[in-house]
Amino acid sequence: MPARRLPGIRRPGLLGQIGLALAAVGLLPLGVAVQQLAGVNREALYEQLLRTHSVAARSSAEAIEAHLAPRRALAEALAADLRLGAGAGDEAAQTAVRDALATWSDTGVVALGVFDAEGRPLVRAQQRGAAEVAEQGLARPTAAPTELLRAAGALWARFATARPAGGEARVLADATALERALAPDELGEQARLLLVERSGRTLIGDPAEFAALAPAVREAVRSGRVAGASRFTAAGASERVAAWAFTDQGRWALISTQPTAIAAAAARRMARRTVWAVALAAVLVSALSLAAWRWLVRPVRALLVAQRRLAGLSPAPSAGAEIRQLAGTLATLERHTKDRAALDEVFLGRYQVLELLGSGGMGTVFRGWDPRLQRPVALKTIHLEPGGDSRGSTAGLLAEAVSAAQVIHSNVVAIYDAQESEDLAFVAMEYVHGVGLDHYLEARGRLDWREVVPLGRAVALGLAAAHARGLVHRDVKPGNVLLGHDGSIKVADFGLAQFVGARTARLGRVFGTPGFLAPEALVGKPYDERCDLFALGVLMYRAITGSYPFTGASFREIVVATVRGATPRPDSLGAELPPSLADLVCGLLEKDPERRFGPASRVAEGLERLGVEHRLDWRLDFTRAERPIAASEVFRSVQLPTLPLSGELP
Repeated sequence: MPARRLPGIRRPGLLGQIGLALAAVGLLPLGVAVQQLAGVNREALYEQLLRTHSVAARSSAEAIEAHLAPRRALAEALAADLRLGAGAGDEAAQTAVRDALATWSDTGVVALGVFDAEGRPLVRAQQRGAAEVAEQGLARPTAAPTELLRAAGALWARFATARPAGGEARVLADATALERALAPDELGEQARLLLVERSGRTLIGDPAEFAALAPAVREAVRSGRVAGASRFTAAGASERVAAWAFTDQGRWALISTQPTAIAAAAARRMARRTVWAVALAAVLVSALSLAAWRWLVRPVRALLVAQRRLAGLSPAPSAGAEIRQLAGTLATLERHTKDRAALDEVFLGRYQVLELLGSGGMGTVFRGWDPRLQRPVALKTIHLEPGGDSRGSTAGLLAEAVSAAQVIHSNVVAIYDAQESEDLAFVAMEYVHGVGLDHYLEARGRLDWREVVPLGRAVALGLAAAHARGLVHRDVKPGNVLLGHDGSIKVADFGLAQFVGARTARLGRVFGTPGFLAPEALVGKPYDERCDLFALGVLMYRAITGSYPFTGASFREIVVATVRGATPRPDSLGAELPPSLADLVCGLLEKDPERRFGPASRVAEGLERLGVEHRLDWRLDFTRAERPIAASEVFRSVQLPTLPLSGELP
């Protein structure tokens, strides 16, 4: 048997496959990126902000030190030059100072001089036009080796170095480059760079910024021991970060600070951009999926519906897997063509093939005409296993057909003729102009109990006629009950089900439809008339309630529920049911075959009494259909391994 798709396991359709492929290409890489970005949380951004300001503090401190070092070296060189201590009248000393100034003028040095211990100038030189600045910068008493001062609207740096003979050498240089080095443009909004002395006096920047630092940060700056970074809550409950590094040989501190709100804002921007990126990708996937639906999926589905009509199948395909269904429908059409050709060849004009009625896993059914007896017939082709003992298979099938042909009853489809050819067998049988009970139940949803009584009686009478000749059906289900427009009810496929069941039993398997197979058959016990009665109980329960007594999401779950699940109670069928009918249906569903209600003739008698008591007649009624007729593929005939009594399904 070909593999069956289990209920509850749906393969995605063509549109779903296209959507999944587009999502994998478009959304999966973006999803991986989003997952990685999700790890970059706000705390991580805070840490990154701290590292950024640590780098800014160190690099700015190094830039200041690079600016100060050569000018400090000039002051040290002047202090060590013994020629400069002779006094203001020494021409050689004056020449040496002017030469040094000329050499260093391009580096921003505007004045230099040598002073005695009392602060009187011994020798001095300044750039032309810088006399006033030189007077203010050089003459002022020194408080530290390096000082910053403002004069003439600009920032100046003064360097002082003690002379061995007493007094000191002083150098005055332009320091506006230091202010440019402390511009925080690259750090973003609200960032500040401060240059402070270890005492806390602010040299460059806003003194209020230093005052707003946490006490621990100010203490670390004053200690001058090691550079560092910190996150703290400032005045006004605003959170900030600060990093510091030391310069001027540890006497000054460079501080970089900024509110942490900048990191939170960055996190929000990142989240917004991520959402927009995902939304855009989803829109693109949706647009491409819509285009695929219009230009590919819809035409494919239209082709599939047309092919299914041509193949005699339900026009509505099952959900999903359109390409697989197309391939299956094409294979069915090919098989129909071969079957029809084989029918013409085997029956040699005995019957005329008029149209395709349907097909299943075992074969194909055609509507035909018997010109000799002037009556319609149903012609069924039966596919036997290729490569096996085809002669033995056809012989066994023909023997079963002969047995079924001897069952003459108004509730059993009559067998007219049978032929064989290689791996095919052909059966001509009574044609029932009507609809299958499976289609009818799907259209109606459920039946009134007044309809189920004559329906069940007719099926029970057909089973009783077959059982009286030692013939069991093995696959009683709605699909094998035909409802004629003339009011007839007939059980079909007696010989076929018996033949397939006998063959599969030899292989250690059981043939039938999960949900209808009796518990004893599922555990490997012989199939007898009582198994047919159990299936009749399932059929009547389904017709009355609209559901099945033993259900599950897969064949396995249905089988386990049938063997081990609870037997339905009569009251589960509804309060409006006559108690005798509810007891009869539940009696047919007894798991123990010894306690199961039977035989079939007794079931028919009980239903006949109910029918006479309530004056019940059978007729087809499509006026109360709940939905268009479409045969269900949930309960299909399959070959299953038998279930061990003490274990689970293998």
